[in-house]
Amino acid sequence: MPISRPARYKRRKIRDWLIMAENGKIALPTFQRSYVWGNQRIADYLKALFENRPTGIFLILKTNGSPQFESRTLKGLDGNGANVQELVLDGQQRLTSLRKALHGTPSSRFYIEVEDLIRLNMKVKRVTWFSDKSGEGRSLLSPRTAYERNHMPLDILWDDQEIDDLGKEENAYKLGKIWKWCNDACGGSDASTVRYLETAIEESLCNLFLERKLYYCALPNETERNVAIEVFVETNKSSATIKRFDIVVALAQGDYREDIRNRIADFRTQNPVTTHYFSKDEEEAIPEIGEWILKVACLKISSEKFPSGAPPRESNYEVALESLFQEGEKSGPERLNALQGDLVAALETVARHGGATREMLASWPPVHVIAALQDEIRMIKDPRKESTTNTLISVYLWRTILTDRYEAQANDRLFEDFKALRDCLTKLRETGNFGNLPLIFDNEEYPVPTCEELIKMLPWIGRKSRLGRGIAGIIMKQTPQDWVTGNPLDVNTVRGLEGRGELNRHHVFPKAFLKESVLKEKVDHGLNGVLLSGGSNRVLSSMDPKEYLQKLLKDTQSLDEKELRKRVESHLVPYDALMSEGTPKNRYECFIKERATLMAEKIEELTSL
Repeated sequence: MPISRPARYKRRKIRDWLIMAENGKIALPTFQRSYVWGNQRIADYLKALFENRPTGIFLILKTNGSPQFESRTLKGLDGNGANVQELVLDGQQRLTSLRKALHGTPSSRFYIEVEDLIRLNMKVKRVTWFSDKSGEGRSLLSPRTAYERNHMPLDILWDDQEIDDLGKEENAYKLGKIWKWCNDACGGSDASTVRYLETAIEESLCNLFLERKLYYCALPNETERNVAIEVFVETNKSSATIKRFDIVVALAQGDYREDIRNRIADFRTQNPVTTHYFSKDEEEAIPEIGEWILKVACLKISSEKFPSGAPPRESNYEVALESLFQEGEKSGPERLNALQGDLVAALETVARHGGATREMLASWPPVHVIAALQDEIRMIKDPRKESTTNTLISVYLWRTILTDRYEAQANDRLFEDFKALRDCLTKLRETGNFGNLPLIFDNEEYPVPTCEELIKMLPWIGRKSRLGRGIAGIIMKQTPQDWVTGNPLDVNTVRGLEGRGELNRHHVFPKAFLKESVLKEKVDHGLNGVLLSGGSNRVLSSMDPKEYLQKLLKDTQSLDEKELRKRVESHLVPYDALMSEGTPKNRYECFIKERATLMAEKIEELTSL
């Protein structure tokens, strides 16, 4: 649907942008992501403004006091939204950065460096920032020192009196920030010297900056919500912080529209397992969890349009959200709580199969399917059928990791698998038999890697790769022991190590030992990796594996070779291959072949029903 009246392009002074923001006339729609610009990016933006270079166009939506979306103020401002006249659809980072720079904080006070303050040469050389905790930051807090180094704090250009149009009376300059800083900087000088400096700063910097006009495009106030969202999405396609969940919630109708984000925020803090899989930043985690909920809701939709569910693609998100809050036996919040509980159950399942953290999770699609199946799983009460159910889910999970089933058309295929698995569980509960299994269980259609294929090339276990992480997951499934400490690397231990940055992917045959005898890319073969704590990895260092194992036996009185063999083999590593004789290249190639055999046997075991 087109915009009823043409969008208008205008210009507005920086001074007016800030006054409107501080008076609550400019706000952000709640679906906007959080403020993320770092200090260097702010400094670059400010420098561009001083140099009168292009800095982009703002996109605003006129409201005339009746916002199309729920709103919030810019970071650092308070307000109840009563005076909102414009919503910023594109330009939050720039506008918030202007306000941050012109107010200054101890953690980031911005300074303008000019050619020569003493000679009133105000040509801007650079814009930078300092913290009062740094040596230079503390020294520049002294106006005299800053003056001598040709630095001037940017925040003196903005006086809070501007907002109320104060300070216009005679001699009002004595009340301003610029006059005060100049007086302190020129301590001991006569009033005329201070006045000359103040005038130079006002005319060459303050007015140049605050009177700079920034272009903006204004959508008329009668622009419909969905049209505004479409324009917003188009202008933010390159932004990694924009999530589809935010857009869907912004478009949703009903009282739950704003409540859903708060409920997800509460869920995130009350269920610590989520911290291992979603962003630690709340503003990032909420849409991540929210989109996950929408995907599972798609699978479980029961509506006129989708009586048997729908593929979890973005085009179905709005219907899924509406279905969550439709009238029925359960309220919308109850359904949302249930889905959040299903998420925790699904994550606990994948954790037991090696995906203990976000960095170790090989594939997300099966998590959605397993969560969507929780109702059917809970209905199975017979212990023997429960055991069979666990096996079915386990084999399904490993086959999603070790085959290419979801490499293409993932949404459609996981929806097919979900429906087939749901039917299997229903028939198992009613008859004790599965019935027709999903296509993913067909070895001819979706074969698992053979020993030869594993040898040919396997991605390193530390990379973001389905197969590489899958091999790490198989190792984790064995609850391996740390080679040095003997501690079991269970889910909680691994999560703790990963959280501290102390979970290492160790090269069994280190690069430094193999040197030039083996190509670098072959050293990073997935079968050459094991999981160890950082401390243990540093102990083993870059020695010949035979030497570091012998050294470990010698240095640890309580450790005998039988126990060491057990620790090594708990990682599906052939101990004897590490202790063999021969050239580094031959030993390495024999090790890879033997470990591939062990891994292929384990894969066959895990993927067979």
